[in-house]
Amino acid sequence: MSTPGAGSAGHIAEGITMTGTGEAATPVDQVRVNLSVDVVRPDAGEAFRSASLSVRSLLQVLSDGGVDSRSVRTQDLTLGPRKDYRNGQEVILGYSAGQRIVVVLQSLHGIEQLLTDVATRSGEGVGIEGIALIAGDPGPAAQLAREQAFADARTKAEQFAVLAGRSLGRVLVVHEGASGGPRGDRAIPLAFRASASPMPVATGDTSVTASVTVTWAFEPV
Repeated sequence: MSTPGAGSAGHIAEGITMTGTGEAATPVDQVRVNLSVDVVRPDAGEAFRSASLSVRSLLQVLSDGGVDSRSVRTQDLTLGPRKDYRNGQEVILGYSAGQRIVVVLQSLHGIEQLLTDVATRSGEGVGIEGIALIAGDPGPAAQLAREQAFADARTKAEQFAVLAGRSLGRVLVVHEGASGGPRGDRAIPLAFRASASPMPVATGDTSVTASVTVTWAFEPV
């Protein structure tokens, strides 16, 4: 809490350092969907070909759902052995091939039906890893969260200063901590069914968090 330090000869600089946090709500108006394709086959080439078919099927479902191709990005592509250990020995079970795909939607319209179509109309090995309901412009909420964080730090510093019989002076250092962006990651379980009603997705507001550490000097006694 207190941060005394040596200044010039015969003088001790004194002060207090405190961390404050703040949080502000902001409406959700975008969706980030994390999709995956994972296919296992005895042969590496066959695994790669089968995964490619599933990816093409998935991209077609997204296109049919009105998703702009510029909003779809392959995050990574994998091909390698699927291994296990039995009786202390490594055993190759087959070969796994796949992709992870990120889709960013600029609107919440149709998200429920789109997720259902991905789950029921895409090819083999397609999974929904999760979705993040996010704010397209978190700036105003982030500014409010920082203001709240600074006020929180000052309130606590003033209380400790009074307890120590001192008064706060000027601000010496301000350091912003790791602020949190809009929160809203929500996992969606995947179930393949021939006929399925749309998966409901609750939207509402999300929140932005901020953290700040401030050092004040004490007023001279």
